[in-house]
Amino acid sequence: MKKVLVCTCLAAWVAIVAGCSSPPTPPANTDKEFEKLYKEYSARFYENMTTKPEEGLTPAQITADASRIWEEILGTQKDLLKRRAEESLKKLDTATPVQEDLYLEVRSGTRKEPPAGQSQLPAEKQFFWNPITTAQIALDNWLGYLLEQRSYALRSVMLVNAQPTWEALDRNIDHPKLLLRQGPMLFLLDLSRKDDYYQADKIRWLRPKSMGPLPGMPEAPAAGTPPAGVPAPGTPAPAPGTGASTPPAPAKPAAKAPEKPADKAGPARPKG
Repeated sequence: MKKVLVCTCLAAWVAIVAGCSSPPTPPANTDKEFEKLYKEYSARFYENMTTKPEEGLTPAQITADASRIWEEILGTQKDLLKRRAEESLKKLDTATPVQEDLYLEVRSGTRKEPPAGQSQLPAEKQFFWNPITTAQIALDNWLGYLLEQRSYALRSVMLVNAQPTWEALDRNIDHPKLLLRQGPMLFLLDLSRKDDYYQADKIRWLRPKSMGPLPGMPEAPAAGTPPAGVPAPGTPAPAPGTGASTPPAPAKPAAKAPEKPADKAGPARPKG
């Protein structure tokens, strides 16, 4: 009887150990769940647009309607969007650590906090929920105000023909650090998650010392999020659910006294 009891206890102990050592079941991929809600958002948005006359309809109004519908359908799905963002970061290649002594810093910019009493919460969360999309748009807008029009236009054409890929220096869901290699040039972005959207806290542009300094570079604006407005006309959205795509840069803004991107939150590219 004692032998049977020992065997029974041993079997139970083996079962417990085996259960503890089994890897936890990974969370289900968010593809289907996200795609279903995004299709609902897209369908309702276009249904809403067909009821409005084109005359007098502005890009700002279109974006405002999209923001409202996004909030109704996906704005309440904060956990889903966070998991989706985490999956997007996991899909990125791991960036090789940068040897700072081999590079010159062309320019850097940091996000400025808004004046006391003013919110920095962007209305267009359909653009900023994804860290990779946020990084791309923050970089495009920053360079849009930094580069001369011809240089920016040439860069935009290059991006249309061959899109560089974002890499991950740090996949921390709340404070990711991303790197974009554009030939020998490096662009490093520090992001932070606030509530259910991302913002660019710092941007650095590095150039190999072997190439020498870049002449004639004007004073750089702060990094931050893009200026208030809407995505540039003709800017294509990434395919639903991809998140890691690098779309071409928006058209260069017309010459004017630039607003500092960090002073206002603005839109980025839809969906990532």
